[in-house]
Amino acid sequence: MRKSSDISVKQQAILPNLAGMHLPPVALAIDARYQFAVDCGAYAAMVFFEEHPDIALHTHLPASLACFQQNVRQTVASLDVVMTGRDQPVIDAFVAGYLGRIQQELRTMHPAPQSVRHDDEPAYH
Repeated sequence: MRKSSDISVKQQAILPNLAGMHLPPVALAIDARYQFAVDCGAYAAMVFFEEHPDIALHTHLPASLACFQQNVRQTVASLDVVMTGRDQPVIDAFVAGYLGRIQQELRTMHPAPQSVRHDDEPAYH
């Protein structure tokens, strides 16, 4: 028999509504401990929308990620905190926030079609 303390419920990070009422918050498949990275990624994506139109998304994302990683390394070093083994989850959270924010904006421009679905058809989310 398991004790209730043995069961860990992971909270999910939330992609916040950063740009106005037209963007609802979205739960992500990212551990809530990395919410700071999700927020930074979402903010970086918002900056992309304000950049010069000649700056490509495939250029902006890696540059934003590199800047974020440098800031995290500097902050961690100044706090004398050990981040060994946590680099990838932090990167994943940043990218999820960045791409999630882009997806939110795309959904406002191209909403999902309201099609009729039968109960025996699988739903893909």
